[in-house]
Amino acid sequence: MRAITFFGALLSLIGVAGLARAHDLWTSADSPAAGEPFKLIVGYGHHFPAWEPIPAEEYPFFKVKLVGPSGEIPLLPAEPNYAWVTESAVPAGTYLAVADVEPIFWTSTPDGWSMKPLNETPGGVSCGLYVESAKGVANVGALADPAAVSVPVGLPLEIIPLANPATVKPGGPLPLKLLWRGEPLAGAPVYARYAGLEEIAGSPEARAFYGLTDRDGLVTVVPTVDGEWIVTARAEKPFDDPSRCAKEDYGTSLHFQILP
Repeated sequence: MRAITFFGALLSLIGVAGLARAHDLWTSADSPAAGEPFKLIVGYGHHFPAWEPIPAEEYPFFKVKLVGPSGEIPLLPAEPNYAWVTESAVPAGTYLAVADVEPIFWTSTPDGWSMKPLNETPGGVSCGLYVESAKGVANVGALADPAAVSVPVGLPLEIIPLANPATVKPGGPLPLKLLWRGEPLAGAPVYARYAGLEEIAGSPEARAFYGLTDRDGLVTVVPTVDGEWIVTARAEKPFDDPSRCAKEDYGTSLHFQILP
């Protein structure tokens, strides 16, 4: 498989300072148990792991799916509006909870933000087309084949765990691969943090891990504590028509639990 380089793909992965517009996006499961319906939760905000209602104007852009041992399982909207649930119980196994948000224009103006491109926004100052996605690993009952977590689900920018996080202890290695359009992305910054770090560090921008992917798109994250973790990466490229928007900004995340 051909590796795409950080510069060769005309992508620039941006750090924390560039995330003023973008929200964190992650998916998780609400204490799933074998023999019960699966509740998928979408987190969307600036304060992981706090859940917030999805803004009404953005809700139609959210597409969610649950991929289990036998393939994709239908989900129904639930309450609050950041929750979805399976119609029936799910068997034991490893599941991937996926959220893929349709591209949204965000154009800054002196009075706030517009969801239209620059040329359709009076007083527009700058514009980004934001493409957000997220994936969460959930283990229901006994662990299934560890390889289940390593199957790509087709997100534009996607983090692939090469081991089931449930088998990783605090301080142990969790190998990951970053894909851009299905190909390894080399030289890309990857960040990770855990639930509670914001309170400890006093800042929502605090990170517990930073690393660069190698020529094969690989990076090894070391979760230092047990609990909820989120790994994130962002990428941007110039928009094809600068009169409409300046850039396409892609964000992706991987959510998982590290057991004590």
